[in-house]
This record gives sequence, structure tokens and C-alpha cells, in this order.
Amino acid sequence: MTDTKYSVGQHVFIISNNSYVMEMQIVSISGDFYTLRSATSYGSGMRLKKHRLYATKEEAEAVMEQERKKRDSGSSRSHHWYN
Repeated sequence: MTDTKYSVGQHVFIISNNSYVMEMQIVSISGDFYTLRSATSYGSGMRLKKHRLYATKEEAEAVMEQERKKRDSGSSRSHHWYN
């Protein structure tokens, strides 16, 4: 991931529930935290750190797929809790 600068009003993408990509709009920035609201609905907002934001949908999907492959291959967990 590149060190992208984000600004208020900009549209960014996040990975939600490790299963889908959501388009969000930056409402405010306070230190390391970005307050976001959905770009498609005017519901409540959320606060996330910059490392959870992606400039393009494709970038977010690539990261999500990489994490899914890692999780599915078992490389992230070498043992089950009962072993």
C-alpha cells in the first residue's frame, strides 16, 4: 500500500466484515483517525485509522483476496485450539 494522503470529502474504500468492500466518504480527520460515512446511504458514521482505508476499490479487493487466501490456506493459524 502506498502512503496516500486523504482529505475531507474524498471517497475511499474499506473492507467490511472481511467479506465485502464499501465505498465511504471522509467526513473529518482527527489525528490518526478518519470519520467516515457511507457514500451510498446517510446512516451513521464510523472512525477508522488510515491503514484501513484504500484509494480504489481494486486495491481493497486485492488486499481482501490476499487475506482470504492466507486464512484459507491455514498459514495464519498453525494449530486448532483443541490440538
